[in-house]
Amino acid sequence: MHVTVAIPCYNGAPFLETTIRSVLAQRRPADEVLVVDDGSADESAAIAAKYPVRLISHATNQGLSAVRNSAITETAGDILAFIDVDASADPVWLEKLLESYTDRGVSGVGGAGIESNIQNGVDRWRQLHASQGHGNRLLDNAPYLFGLNMSFRVDALRSVGGFDTNLRTNAEDMDIGYRLNDAGYRLVYRPDALVYHQRHDDLESMRRTIYRWYYWAFVVKRKNGRNPWTLVAGTLRRLVWTDTAPDIFVRQDRKLVKLDFQMAKIKLAALWDASRTAL
Repeated sequence: MHVTVAIPCYNGAPFLETTIRSVLAQRRPADEVLVVDDGSADESAAIAAKYPVRLISHATNQGLSAVRNSAITETAGDILAFIDVDASADPVWLEKLLESYTDRGVSGVGGAGIESNIQNGVDRWRQLHASQGHGNRLLDNAPYLFGLNMSFRVDALRSVGGFDTNLRTNAEDMDIGYRLNDAGYRLVYRPDALVYHQRHDDLESMRRTIYRWYYWAFVVKRKNGRNPWTLVAGTLRRLVWTDTAPDIFVRQDRKLVKLDFQMAKIKLAALWDASRTAL
């Protein structure tokens, strides 16, 4: 298999060099590495130019789905793997993803994102309660894969028309997963295919992130015929049991408990706003 790794980049200069180096250091090297720059105003293009990667530049910012579609158009590979610009790949990341493609029925394989830049209580809350992954068990039929760490057969992506460009910042990964599943393709989640997320948050940036996640998740579930109100049930379950109970009784951390309630309020507000938005 000819494998391309694509790094979507928008103003990613603080992270890009580390990400590129981690991709180039893979035990199973990629056959091609693309950096797709989405109209960055920083030094991202100059950083990419120092490395043996192919730079694709958008003249203006078009959004994450458009970036992913450019990678689909430009790749010469059979498999296209995506890693976010603020993530660093484990040395066997690509090798682990590719192991599951020995089954011809598999059209997408993704892994977990480990929150590794813990500088404050908000970062710790994200590490505990907002990491990107389906947990620690292998899933042979995953509903979707997480955008910071996912790969697909290129012909499968092309067969469903690529990513929805109306989804500029969030939930394009969920949307493509649902559409691939509905088209009869199978996705696999491997918890041993790891990338290390380098993002650092403060309270306001975490609020914005959680709002966007839940708003666009509701929109995408509704768009694809899934019940979006399960997101409300999931939010309440987390508040009552999954997140808050361990923070009270095990970690005994009042700051985490306070964040549990603050973020639950943000989630419910996002879901309410999304429910009133026309498709």
